[in-house]
Amino acid sequence: MIATAKGNLMRGLNLLAVVVVLGVTQLALAASSKGNAKAGEKIYNASCQICHGPTGKGDSDMAAYYLTPLPDLSAKRTQGKTDAALRRIILEGHGTDMWKYAGAFEEDQVGDVIAYIRSLKGGG
Repeated sequence: MIATAKGNLMRGLNLLAVVVVLGVTQLALAASSKGNAKAGEKIYNASCQICHGPTGKGDSDMAAYYLTPLPDLSAKRTQGKTDAALRRIILEGHGTDMWKYAGAFEEDQVGDVIAYIRSLKGGG
């Protein structure tokens, strides 16, 4: 009986440790995405505007060559995504059109780009 109680206690403590680690990881990711919008704008202009356009509306010259319309980054649909979702799209790509940028940017640079995307808020 004591061994069972001790085993249950250890499983509970292990579960608590996992929950704490996951919570700290989420906080670290949330904190890292509080980037610098000005720095993000420079990265955006160098790497993103060729497709998303100079104001993020998805209206670049390249947009005409894509099979699906490019998203308006200022629109509610994009702005409503969590920072984690935007980070995933930037790093892993989206569908067949959005390139994968994993390895192209440092972690803080991804946060900067997200901060710049957030600064575009207010469009359609």
